[in-house]
Amino acid sequence: MIINRYLFKEIALSFAATLLVLTLIIVGNTFVRLLADASTGNLPTDLVGNLLWFGSLKQLIRLIPVALLIGMMLAFSRLYRDSEMAALRAAGFAPRHFYRAIFSFVLPLTLLLAVLVIFVSPWLETNNAELRREINERPEAAGIPSGEFVSSGTAERNYTALAEAIDTSHTVMERFFIRVKDGSNEVLIWARSAVLFIDSGSGERVLQISDGYRYESDPEHGGMTVIRFGEHSIRIPLRDYTSSSSLASMPIEELWQQTDNPARAELQWRIAIIVSAPLLALLAFPLSYTAPRQGRYGKIGVAILIYAIYASILASVRGMMERGDFPQLPGLWWIHLLVLGLAFWLLRKYYGKPS
Repeated sequence: MIINRYLFKEIALSFAATLLVLTLIIVGNTFVRLLADASTGNLPTDLVGNLLWFGSLKQLIRLIPVALLIGMMLAFSRLYRDSEMAALRAAGFAPRHFYRAIFSFVLPLTLLLAVLVIFVSPWLETNNAELRREINERPEAAGIPSGEFVSSGTAERNYTALAEAIDTSHTVMERFFIRVKDGSNEVLIWARSAVLFIDSGSGERVLQISDGYRYESDPEHGGMTVIRFGEHSIRIPLRDYTSSSSLASMPIEELWQQTDNPARAELQWRIAIIVSAPLLALLAFPLSYTAPRQGRYGKIGVAILIYAIYASILASVRGMMERGDFPQLPGLWWIHLLVLGLAFWLLRKYYGKPS
């Protein structure tokens, strides 16, 4: 029991430290990218914090298996370096005793990961999609900041717009002006307010202008037509944002009932994230075997390479399943079996047949 608690503590501390470092790297990279988008006007500054929060949590869930692999490699590499593993082996400790301590930590972690993948991850995807929808419905999505003239398009077809002010809800543009040119036709519009929204029917983004005047030139007869209106709608080109997949935000019970290829691929992908934790833990112990005078970090590089190959194959086969180019059975399961086989092969190579 004393040895089990000692190994549990070593694994837990190494895992926590590794997860913290990886999280800081991911959060830092995400923050820099979002900050760059906000500084160029592609992203509302008040939503940077929410996008950072949801994006970081989503990445954190996917980091748990690789953090477990690297953390365990670091923990056992230290035990090998300090000759503690040699002492434990000499005292009669077999691999099954090590795995008893390993899985006393890994099994609760896997249950926690399952809860995060099944319940928390779809919730994060839903909230992230709502944020992206809100971004698309804001004036900033059209590149119309407050108090600045903005132009877009070509020499033949273009528009120039100005919103003197944007209200506190970031949706209503006050004292709005837009000039639209299409070949020889030119339209000028001034209005007290304008709202950008997504048409629920067509999915297109529409600029609804209220209480204003429309000035339209007549290139054939000369002069200009003036129309006063209460409401007027214009479809204008906006910057695109990648929306979250509806399958990624679908609850597990609904996803289970779907039989099409994308749904089956998404379901197996979620299961793969959960299964990868105990699989990588099983692999980490024999992979961390270090011979005397062998470098401590060489095997960690090998472990990262194996994980990169494992994750890449999973992602590639998932994409093939979504397109219908790979059967739902064996699906992603054969990849897990390969990792399991590798773990048993390394275990037998370094520790012999189980006694």
